[in-house]
Amino acid sequence: MIEIRPAVPADADALAEAHTEGWRSGYRGVIDDAFLDSPEFRAQRLATWRAWTWNERGHSACFAAVLDGRVVGFGLCGPARLEPVCDGTEAEAVPAPVGEVYAFYLHPDAWGSGCASSLMTACEDWLRARGFTSAVLWVLRDNPRGRGFYEKAGWVATGKDGTFDGPATTSSLPYSVAEVEYGRTLA
Repeated sequence: MIEIRPAVPADADALAEAHTEGWRSGYRGVIDDAFLDSPEFRAQRLATWRAWTWNERGHSACFAAVLDGRVVGFGLCGPARLEPVCDGTEAEAVPAPVGEVYAFYLHPDAWGSGCASSLMTACEDWLRARGFTSAVLWVLRDNPRGRGFYEKAGWVATGKDGTFDGPATTSSLPYSVAEVEYGRTLA
């Protein structure tokens, strides 16, 4: 059974696991494998989720995907950002009618389960209910699985490109990977 609900602090460890394993499976060969396999990578995800501010200001939402009683993923959304924020704090609200799906990950065990569609619907509905008439998200250019999912869900590439810069670890160098923006109307 699939349940989509607001994430709560007690979900932090499961969200970190879904985030870590989603990256490891989805980005292998795109992002340096040494980085993905490093102990620091898992530790950083866990620390970020444990320190998460859990929507203190109320202008963003984090939904947990629960499959058969197990938290297997998350969707994080809110107003479109001028600058990405990846440290567990909320982005400053941007006065615009454009929303954003900031992060969207499932544990590979849940791929193909229907959780992703339900989770995306929750994010889109939340944005729509707050008056956003369109939304954007960023996806790695070399992520065919993710891009295929977004396209099937009605998202289209906007033509805007960017770069996602990642940190070094004791076993890997800093990295940069190309990303593309997708958008859709929420009418």
